[in-house]
Amino acid sequence: MILEDGSKLDVEQIELLNANGPYTMAVWKSGEVSIGNEEGLAGRSEYFLKKIRETILENYNLDELRKMSVLDIGCNDGWILHNLSDLPFKKMVGIEPREKNIEKGKLVRKILKLKNRVDYRVGDIESLKGEIYDIVLCCGVLYHVESIPTALRNIRQSCSKLIFIESRCLSSEHISESIKSEIEMRDLVYQFKDKICGLTAQKFESSYHDGSASKTTIVNVPSTETLIMNLELLGFDNIEVVADPETYRRDVWQDKRPLGGVCISAKISNTVKPIDESEVDWIINYEKQLEKQILPKDFIKPLFEYFSLKKETILSDELKAVKAQILDGSSIDLSFLPEVYQNKITYELINNFKYRPAQKIALEYGKLCHSQGNNSEALDVLKRITTELNADWRAAYRSNHILSKIYKDIGENELADKHKRLCLQANPKYPV
Repeated sequence: MILEDGSKLDVEQIELLNANGPYTMAVWKSGEVSIGNEEGLAGRSEYFLKKIRETILENYNLDELRKMSVLDIGCNDGWILHNLSDLPFKKMVGIEPREKNIEKGKLVRKILKLKNRVDYRVGDIESLKGEIYDIVLCCGVLYHVESIPTALRNIRQSCSKLIFIESRCLSSEHISESIKSEIEMRDLVYQFKDKICGLTAQKFESSYHDGSASKTTIVNVPSTETLIMNLELLGFDNIEVVADPETYRRDVWQDKRPLGGVCISAKISNTVKPIDESEVDWIINYEKQLEKQILPKDFIKPLFEYFSLKKETILSDELKAVKAQILDGSSIDLSFLPEVYQNKITYELINNFKYRPAQKIALEYGKLCHSQGNNSEALDVLKRITTELNADWRAAYRSNHILSKIYKDIGENELADKHKRLCLQANPKYPV
């Protein structure tokens, strides 16, 4: 058992290393000596260390790294940053909530006579107190925390350029069409983003093992999609799955374990907003598109007379089919409409008629009247909506918005202000 400098381990050192173990995260080496027993995780740390190094060097050259800092969150015994110490970072910091892990890292480096230029600290992400790092590493951490969104939000506050995540993960095979249907991805966000959803599995975890949660709690194992969604939410860009679960399982576990793992990198761009900051733009875009879309008179007027005025109205065969589909709540066939109306906004407007058809159809007819300069009829139609008890929320605030515009156009400024106020009272985010 000869170290790199030619010296040998003595019995006392061996006993001390055993007492400070287990060294299960990775293997420390010096000369002929290897300290560590990764048990069922053999090769994992070497694998994602390689991915980290490749990711860093693909994005930054050595001159750039000399001006940069790197932080390893949940650094355990410090093995990752130690093995990145050949890169010329200006500053290297590792934080770890368990003091024992920090101390056993110090011990193994001392006994193996390994040089150290990393600042290792006992603490968690909250202990950074506003410190900012160019690159943040988060490996083997997120599936040990109570809240992944909270953890990533805190990490985002300390990251200025690049994040690298390695995590156990839940298979995407569990994200079935039935689950997608059950959770109903119909929010405004999905008007502007792909219909992605994620899953998270919860389990109890004690603090018994050095690599587990810092206290007994319920932890979360995320799907890859969950991690990507959280990164997008926080404004990360260039999100790249460096190693997907299938690749990870094949390369690391050799398919001998059911564990899934994933490596993801992402960058921070000044041109990409966090999703919550994009919401205002989405609302403006969405509501303006709905307002601008005017349905054809020969389509909307007969439906208005039938549903809103309760008149016996002669309907074409196509409108009879639409009426039946509205009444039974089924998807409405719009293939008979001219091509100019074959778009997602028209589809959304008409397929929402099944929810409070009298008022939603009245709103569309009122919009038509207003667009044709028939303000008198538009006022009558839209006031039917706003003055009806238990009015449909969307139809009411959108009607109040148009009423405000009409009253402003005809010089009734007090009424214009009143309906603007009512619109914003119903929906403070409406783009008036």
